[in-house]
Amino acid sequence: MNTYFNKLFLLLLLWGMMAGCRPEATSPSSAQAVQSEAKETRDPKNAVAYPVRVTDYRGQDVTIQTQPERIISLMPAHTEILFAIGAGEQMVGCTSLCNYPPETKTLKKIAFANPGSISLEALVELQPDLIILGGDYHRLLAEQLEKIKVPVLSFESQSLADIEKSILGIAKATGHPDRGKQIIQAIKKDIQALQKQIKPFQEQGRPRVFYQVWDQPLMTAGPESFIGELITMVGGENIYSDVKIAYPQVSEETLIVRNPDVILLPGLKNNPQADPSEAIATLKQRPGWKKMNAVKNQRIYIIEDDLISRPGPRVVQGLQKVAQALYPDAFPKP
Repeated sequence: MNTYFNKLFLLLLLWGMMAGCRPEATSPSSAQAVQSEAKETRDPKNAVAYPVRVTDYRGQDVTIQTQPERIISLMPAHTEILFAIGAGEQMVGCTSLCNYPPETKTLKKIAFANPGSISLEALVELQPDLIILGGDYHRLLAEQLEKIKVPVLSFESQSLADIEKSILGIAKATGHPDRGKQIIQAIKKDIQALQKQIKPFQEQGRPRVFYQVWDQPLMTAGPESFIGELITMVGGENIYSDVKIAYPQVSEETLIVRNPDVILLPGLKNNPQADPSEAIATLKQRPGWKKMNAVKNQRIYIIEDDLISRPGPRVVQGLQKVAQALYPDAFPKP
């Protein structure tokens, strides 16, 4: 069972795409503007009085004695948060999966396959004064680091509420509490504006949605998942809303019977040059799939996966991509 969940976790981390078939993008959001400003300006050193106490995902109260200046992030979403709040200059390392923003290229990359493969020696060699990692998946690693007196904070985001906790906690720990609050306020404002924009187009009913996590075996995002929450938030009806597992394996037979109006696909990072139209054409040839409304009506979309599966400060951009797929008429082309 542990092997299954390890593979599933890696699967969720490795999704993504470099190019895709998707609706037109909208203008920059308020959250994006706040994050861009954070890149250009940095809070004055010692602007926050230390020590500070932060409650992390484990429920532990972690005391940070001084403003961290040698931070390592072991989760791509946390890396994005650090840069978004203006703490990128305080980082010395991140995992090999951390690919955004472009500034991550200058950081020491920690090889990552699973938590057990991360070298404690490689982490300690960077002389970190704070390591920010995941929740349950990194629990053992957190315990090992604490035994050798390395300060750690654990955060795990499986919902928008969790994203808020992660951003505020990381911002407080690193000396950027005001930036964290600004980003949360901007995210909420952007979500409200997006929901208002698509509301008039929901009068004819909510489209039934299937999000394909993986094809072999066929897996989807259930209502208990972060992706499932995003689909519902922008007016989609998850056809597997009755399944309580976050990322369940499903059969093609039940998928065909449930007959989605829209099918969403992630791109593949391991083949960024792949033609999205070829991937969609291959999908259409699966036995029985031509019977589904989504296939008959050409409503199959590839979405940049880092935006929808990475619970971080770019969540609004992910929501926009899903909303554009579900309600294209709400987003007229310029």
